[in-house]
Amino acid sequence: LIQSELADKKISFRNLAFTGDTITSRPRSKGFTSPEDYLSHCKADVIFVFFGYNESFAGEPGVSKFKDDLGKMIDKYRAAKFNGESAPRIVLFSPIAHENLNTPLLPDGHGNNVNLALYTGAIKQVADEKKAAFVDLFSASQGLYAKADSPLTLNGVHPLPEGNRKIGEVIASALTDKKVVSSPAMEPLRKAVLDKNWHWHN
Repeated sequence: LIQSELADKKISFRNLAFTGDTITSRPRSKGFTSPEDYLSHCKADVIFVFFGYNESFAGEPGVSKFKDDLGKMIDKYRAAKFNGESAPRIVLFSPIAHENLNTPLLPDGHGNNVNLALYTGAIKQVADEKKAAFVDLFSASQGLYAKADSPLTLNGVHPLPEGNRKIGEVIASALTDKKVVSSPAMEPLRKAVLDKNWHWHN
């Protein structure tokens, strides 16, 4: 969606995330290049930061450390000037909410959402303190769940394709400052993005 809206900007995206990452722990195979070295390799001008979900399992006692870790990471990354010229712009994203799928086979997400709300608030506070951009996906996803005719997640926490599409629209709209809606005509571009991402990760 962002590539389509900003086609004239020649934007390149590189996904450096792996399942299970936290700010201070990003398990990788032995000899794997560090995230900071990858950011230098990519000459990152803008960094999209998606943390807080895994950290939220620490509950309220972990909020203070999370805020401290996030603030220190932002300072460290701004000082690095990965593009060789200027500090990267930082965009902080909250985690999405836990969707209640109304089945006895899965948690309803209430307890999870209490913690996710706390960490969303913490991310917003750090964004304000560090003058970084912030996108609230927690509240946005709650709104999407309430309006959806069918589940948007597989198990309450991992988005299905339709969930990804709707969250993508929220992100693209927030970052381009206009209403962005996907269309079937974008499918070839979406497949190209997914293919590029697969090659990058391999």
